[in-house]
Amino acid sequence: MSTPPTKYSPETVSLASLDPPGVERAEQEMQVMLMRRQILRADLPRAAATVPEVTLPRILIPHRGRKLRPPTLHYGWSGSLPPMLLQYAREHNLVQTIIWDKDLEVKRTDTFLSRLAAVFDIMEKHGLSRPDPCTLQVVASLNAGKNLGILSLYTNYDLHKAPSDEFVDALQKVLGEEDRPRWFMDVSKNTWVSWDYCY
Repeated sequence: MSTPPTKYSPETVSLASLDPPGVERAEQEMQVMLMRRQILRADLPRAAATVPEVTLPRILIPHRGRKLRPPTLHYGWSGSLPPMLLQYAREHNLVQTIIWDKDLEVKRTDTFLSRLAAVFDIMEKHGLSRPDPCTLQVVASLNAGKNLGILSLYTNYDLHKAPSDEFVDALQKVLGEEDRPRWFMDVSKNTWVSWDYCY
C-alpha cells in the first residue's frame, strides 16, 4: 500500500472522483460501516450490497494527522467490464497463467492478470499511453457484485499519483464503458486501523 507524502493534504488534492473541498455530507451507509473497527461476518451481506460511491468523502483520504488509517477503496469499474476483458484476453492470446502445482506441473489461468493485459492491449491499440506511475490493477472488491473483480484506476492511498481526469475520460471511451467509475471497497482492507497495523 502506498503511503501519501508528508506534505500531502486531503484539503488540497483535486480530482473529479473526490468530494469538492469543504463539502460535508450526512453519514451514508458505506461511511458508517467503514468507520467500524471491523466488518463482522454478519455484516458481509449488507457490505456486499452497498452501492459504490460516485465521489469519495474526504474523510476517507488517508492523512497522517488522523489517529486511524482509513480503509482502502478502489476507484474503477465493475459491471460488464471484467467479463468483457477476460473474453478479450482469450480472443487475443493474452491469457496469463500461473503455476498452481509445481510437482504436477498444473497451470491455472490468472483472470486478474489476464484482464489487466487486455486493458493494456486495448490502450495500446488506441494510442493511449500508460500513466506514469501506473496505478491500474484488477482487484477483488467487497461490493462489486457477482463479478468480484474490478478494474481499479487508483485507490484512496494513490491520489498523489493518480492518472489525470483526462486520462480516465479517454480510458472510459476506449473501453466503451458508459458509466463513470465508482469507489469500491477492498475485499480485505475494509476497516479503520492504526497506522502501524499490518494486514
